[in-house]
Amino acid sequence: MEAMMNDFRQTREFIDQRLKEYMKNDEPLLKNLVESIDYSLFSGGKRIRPLFCFIVGEMFGVPKKKLVSLACAVEMIHTASLIMDDLPHMDDANMRRGKPANHIVYGQDVASLASIGLLTKAYEVVLQDPELPDDKKARVVQKLANIVGIEGMVGGQFVDLKFSTPSMEYSTLEYIHIHKTAYLFMGVGTSVGIIGDASKTELRALGDYAKNLGFAFQIMDDLLDVNGKPEEMGKSTLKDKGNFIKLLGVEKSRQLARECAERAIEATNVFEGRNDKLIMLGKMLLARRN
Repeated sequence: MEAMMNDFRQTREFIDQRLKEYMKNDEPLLKNLVESIDYSLFSGGKRIRPLFCFIVGEMFGVPKKKLVSLACAVEMIHTASLIMDDLPHMDDANMRRGKPANHIVYGQDVASLASIGLLTKAYEVVLQDPELPDDKKARVVQKLANIVGIEGMVGGQFVDLKFSTPSMEYSTLEYIHIHKTAYLFMGVGTSVGIIGDASKTELRALGDYAKNLGFAFQIMDDLLDVNGKPEEMGKSTLKDKGNFIKLLGVEKSRQLARECAERAIEATNVFEGRNDKLIMLGKMLLARRN
């Protein structure tokens, strides 16, 4: 586990540096917008998804230099979704990562543009990556667009806004969190698989692992949302109209998270002999405290 934590720290430092290079902009007229983007992009994110990206790449022998644009693009997408989620007409949260939410500092108009800017920049950095052949770029960007779009995060957020209640059907809650959270993990795993020439069986296994990992991650987030304090969590809590705890209770939710983690680990059997880090990542996320 110590080795994994070391990978965690190194990945975070490396990704932060590369993100700064990608986001550098000296146009004085855009100063406030760039500050808004940087405020959220460099607010202490854990960089879990880039770590997952590099772990899968290592399994397929893909050099890190071929995965940098994808790892950074996914962080841009993730940060964009957080800025958008916090807006008053979405989840109406005032705090994120221990600081006032982006729109509290910069206004709803600038925060909305910052979110859009990050989303479009994500596609740009992949399409401009000289390390990737054009056919791989096209497939990866198509995958990322699907993750973000109507059939992915946008659709999940819509269902969350319009159908989320404490007494909603479990299938509705499942739909919300598969699309809002798990899909981004799935996109990371399968995109790296595409770059690494994974077989169809391997791509399915990566998708299954990431889906269950993302689902367990969200259940743990709900547990922390109910039991954690805002100052410890670094964000506004108890904002979700419906979550796993309200629907299933604490013990059943914990059990479901364990089952999802077990299914994720089981999905890695196809990579036997090179799946140690995937298993460790699952255990680490299940033990998270914030």
